[in-house]
Amino acid sequence: MVSIDKQNTLEIRRYVLDKVKESSQGDIFKEAFLRYLKLLPDNAQTDDIPQVYLRCAISGICHVDKQADDLSRLLGQSSFVDGTPMPWVSNIWAVLGIKWAVENDDDSDTIKKFSDWVNRFLPQRIKDGRLSPQEQSIAEYILENQLSMYSASCIALFLHYKKILPLEDDRKIKCIDDFLLEFQSIYQINHNTLTSALFIYVFDQINAERAAVPSNSWKTDDLITFLQNIPTGLKRWTWEDKPKTKNSSAVTWKIENEYHVQNLLYLLLAPIFTDIADEVNQSPVGHKNPRIDIHLPSINTVIEVKYRKDNKKTFNALTDEIAKAATLYRSDPKFKNCTLVTFLWDNTRSTQEHSKFKEGILKLDGIDGCVIVSSPSVMQ
Repeated sequence: MVSIDKQNTLEIRRYVLDKVKESSQGDIFKEAFLRYLKLLPDNAQTDDIPQVYLRCAISGICHVDKQADDLSRLLGQSSFVDGTPMPWVSNIWAVLGIKWAVENDDDSDTIKKFSDWVNRFLPQRIKDGRLSPQEQSIAEYILENQLSMYSASCIALFLHYKKILPLEDDRKIKCIDDFLLEFQSIYQINHNTLTSALFIYVFDQINAERAAVPSNSWKTDDLITFLQNIPTGLKRWTWEDKPKTKNSSAVTWKIENEYHVQNLLYLLLAPIFTDIADEVNQSPVGHKNPRIDIHLPSINTVIEVKYRKDNKKTFNALTDEIAKAATLYRSDPKFKNCTLVTFLWDNTRSTQEHSKFKEGILKLDGIDGCVIVSSPSVMQ
């Protein structure tokens, strides 16, 4: 079995997406469905498809042209010939596309013919018990134009985000919670290609909706740029010489130790990275029990936080501490391939030393980024 960190949702997404793309290569319908989900670029040709049912299915999914009589020809065919099922009987996803092609035509006679046609084989497929929970939910939607309370969360959210069957807020929250729990282990389950593709699509929609900036699209440079821009907001740091109102006291937000810096970063990053974790215990290394300051699983990144209180803590000593921390992090297989960024809060404002310190840190093995922020001048 592939070794993947369960907490690293970005790595899970990448792994599953790679498998989906690989297994869809050369299959014109699967590739069309992936384009519909924006998981492949929309640049493929859909001309010269010999099978009528595939032309109808792809036209319903991708809104491409089909031959004028395709639907009437397809819906006039029997789904079984001498007891042998036709190809669409075992392809619930193609039947979904055909349903949409029928609805796009918006012809009452065609809609009635489709209902009669699909009811000749789909209810029996459900009774056979060979459909996955996701496929059963798709079948339910095809037949009833709605889902039950027990439908698969992945399908309910897929139809919601495609604006086909919008969910009420309470149901949506429940579906998202169930989906995210299920998503953690999808790489261990033998889903078919298009079910896995739907998991990726829904995951991306949730990420985009819940985060101010979709965290799965962040690169290391994006994170570093964000951290480097923190001083822009520090001009509004509360540090009062005297009370602002008659019955209040003067307030000063003090940053007096590393733990305070860690809390500040957590506060800033949590709305963006909803999977953020702090004080994460690692596997013991001899007598040492290392802990990660801040972990961002969705982009497989660790932030090592440092605080320079006064001149007693030299930059040389800080460099040694960071080098040792990096070695410990990399010794844990779970974090061996993570991106490691250091963040230093310099209470001494020794800006003349920052460039040399940063240069040295970035030369250390396993360090991918270094950000230095001086405390606001009002704290002096």
